[in-house]
Amino acid sequence: MRASLLHAVRAAASPAPPPWQVLTPEEAADLDAIAAQIIPTDDLPGAREAGAVQFIDHALATWAADQRPALMGGLRDLNREASRRWPESGRFATLPAERQVSLLQAVEGTPFFQGIRFATVAATFADPSWGGNRAKAGWRILGFEDRFLWQAPFGDYDAEG
Repeated sequence: MRASLLHAVRAAASPAPPPWQVLTPEEAADLDAIAAQIIPTDDLPGAREAGAVQFIDHALATWAADQRPALMGGLRDLNREASRRWPESGRFATLPAERQVSLLQAVEGTPFFQGIRFATVAATFADPSWGGNRAKAGWRILGFEDRFLWQAPFGDYDAEG
């Protein structure tokens, strides 16, 4: 079994998230807070429930390892800007939601934000066998029914003559 598939199977079977492969707990908290602002939780699950940050961590350890320096540099820059704007606040994850949104709006056009947004959306809506969309949370957002077999409904096209 491929290592990435094995990782996805183990992550889906475990009630606790797997240990971080690349991210520190602080970096994971920052990325989780970013993802939660991109696809928030409300009446439906969001990126947090879909395990977006675990997907991103695994991607950075494997198939997206070449993107790790840019992502980590962007995250450091984001935290520097948070400290510059609100010296008492600390890291991005510890900012109140309004300040998180304000800071993300300020960096919305950057390659860092574009990459995180793409990764968050991919993680939230991907096939769970790829390691994201934990418990098919993203599919619940879309109203997608995961069925093995689909049958066409009866209608005029199949009515007898």
